[in-house]
Amino acid sequence: MKKPSPSWELYERLIARMISDQLSTDYCVTPNARISGRISGRKRQVDVLIDARHNTDNTRRIIVDAKKRLRRIDVTHVEAFRGLMEDVGATHGYLVSPAGYTKAAERRAQDEVSIRILPLDRLDEFDPSTWPKCANATCHSGRVFWDGYPEIELTLQSFSGNEHRRIPFVHYVGKCDRCGLFHVKCLSCGDLISLPEDKDDDYGHRCRCNLPWFWLASIEEDENGCRSAELHAVLGIGSIMTVDRRGL
Repeated sequence: MKKPSPSWELYERLIARMISDQLSTDYCVTPNARISGRISGRKRQVDVLIDARHNTDNTRRIIVDAKKRLRRIDVTHVEAFRGLMEDVGATHGYLVSPAGYTKAAERRAQDEVSIRILPLDRLDEFDPSTWPKCANATCHSGRVFWDGYPEIELTLQSFSGNEHRRIPFVHYVGKCDRCGLFHVKCLSCGDLISLPEDKDDDYGHRCRCNLPWFWLASIEEDENGCRSAELHAVLGIGSIMTVDRRGL
């Protein structure tokens, strides 16, 4: 019998889901991210990572720390969180707790950190076990977290050449909440595609629709040496749209 997810993990996923549903499409959301620390030089776990979606830009990074605990957030939690922000290059951060925070924590937070309250009763009707299973054979309990819904248009021209018809194709894009593997779901044919970003011999993937575009994942690096995995829709020669990202 499969063990249920820990309640702290459900709390993290709920926060990620709420943020993704409310955030501008210019940003993408990654639950349970693992990012190389610029100062520490080791991988840091981030409950929820928010980055720019459409380009290799890590200058607007936001991180979220979920504190599912009965005690209020104190100044020591804020100070530790600010250290994490500095290490992963975040410009702003959110501390989220069901129990509130002390006055000292509020004063220490200042402009770079926001403290929010999310009651535990919001978990009552939240069930990430209904999300699609990760397609990675070595990932046994991961679920796909959808955080983008790109629409690609196919333009059809009439025989006379005087009329054009645009047909939209909507997709879901996201990544596994454990291993981070990118996934794409085509709503037209229902195919679920998984895309590793670290294979040099990967030339792209198409769904059963076999339309004139394909999906490709890669690892990119910005001018400061920060790396990210990126998911692209390749629409044609010289036409590539970055639809999702995950910090590394």
